[in-house]
Amino acid sequence: MISRRWPQVALICLMLVPGLPYASSPSDSGFFSDAISFEKHPHRRHAYRFIKQDLDLRQYNKVAIAPVEIWIDPDSPYKGMQANSIKTLSDQLRDVMVSTLQPDYPVVKQAGKGTIGVRLAVTGVKMKKKKRDLLSYLPIGMAVAASQDELLSRTTLSDAIIEAELVDTQTGERIAALVDRHMAAELNGSKHDWKEIEEVFEYYAKRFKRSLNESR
Repeated sequence: MISRRWPQVALICLMLVPGLPYASSPSDSGFFSDAISFEKHPHRRHAYRFIKQDLDLRQYNKVAIAPVEIWIDPDSPYKGMQANSIKTLSDQLRDVMVSTLQPDYPVVKQAGKGTIGVRLAVTGVKMKKKKRDLLSYLPIGMAVAASQDELLSRTTLSDAIIEAELVDTQTGERIAALVDRHMAAELNGSKHDWKEIEEVFEYYAKRFKRSLNESR
């Protein structure tokens, strides 16, 4: 007699098999232009990846990195992040990638042979505004707050997802993609800061560089 629990047991076993495609998309932000068959990342919880079959990284020796996109979630408790703060954050995150890859892999501004195009985004961002004293709203306080670190320290994170897409700049073909929901899963409403996002970017930049090195 077949146990009634067999379907549930079979489903659990299938979920544990490495390399199986992720059943539903881990991203619903709209960052990717079409559906992608993701699989669970083997080295990081709450992360999912796509790698083109038979991808050969030896043909690439340069990288073009687009400005990092910051997507504020419509349900964010605080949405008042100023444009200069968003640009500051975008520049800082992009700089993490650039400083990690260069000089071994030059970061260029144009598409061409041997160049990987990289799109990056922090999506689903939910923020809470930190309390500030009256001085910070006055001209002298605003001037002090104009530094890069202070601009981003005005808010705390309660949710964030990192998404990335790599393309061959000559053909436009997607060669890899990533969704990392680690921050969203671990934050779970607790207070964290933007520095942790930088650390995740650095983690993936180092893995990307290592992959390029190992393909040589």
